[in-house]
Amino acid sequence: MDYREPPRSLIVFVGHYKDRLIESIRHLREYPIERIILVVGKQKSTGERKSQDVAEELKQDLAQLFDVSIIKVDKEDVMLAASTLTSIIRKEQAAGNNVVLNLSGSLRTFSIAGYISGCMTQSRAITVIPKYNDDDEEIGIESIIDLPILPVTPLRKEHVDIISAIDKGVSSLDELVFRMNPNMKRTSEEFPRERSRLSHHVKNFESMGLIVKEKTGKNVGIKVTALGEMIGGR
Repeated sequence: MDYREPPRSLIVFVGHYKDRLIESIRHLREYPIERIILVVGKQKSTGERKSQDVAEELKQDLAQLFDVSIIKVDKEDVMLAASTLTSIIRKEQAAGNNVVLNLSGSLRTFSIAGYISGCMTQSRAITVIPKYNDDDEEIGIESIIDLPILPVTPLRKEHVDIISAIDKGVSSLDELVFRMNPNMKRTSEEFPRERSRLSHHVKNFESMGLIVKEKTGKNVGIKVTALGEMIGGR
């Protein structure tokens, strides 16, 4: 192992099987992991409260060896959860930390959100196949599987700039024109050309699911979706 590599952060999706997660973390000893982020849902269902309790126990068990934190994510909206996780991963990467996603204990759709965020950030993602005894009791880990990360083509800078300008939303296409060009005048020759250019891109973004349009009175507002935030690098 080359310890000159940047330290790695391990993001662990916590479910109900504490021992499985502990064992999966042990199997990753080949990596210089310094920071562990335990992820649970923020919902207050009975199942989620159990996951939150397991996360607290894991934090106590691992705190002597790692910098451990717990984050709560809205897991019911898959794309929103994936967007939140993507932002967390990108912050770790910006700090120089390579990220490994441990999906071994994730519940229901949470693993889908984790996998999407792994693809968006090109992070390694792993899961495990549990080992069972003759009584169908889980007794350890049979193997660790690397999940294939699909390549995601980043948007061109021109497109990222437009999505960044939309930010939390614009009330009309004209507002977007002026956000992109603060000094442009409506009466200038450039204004209709720029408006046509942005209209073309906005139409394509809508078909890709990166933005949504909302009609308010005579205006049609534009908002960036969770997918748009992820692909746009936010």
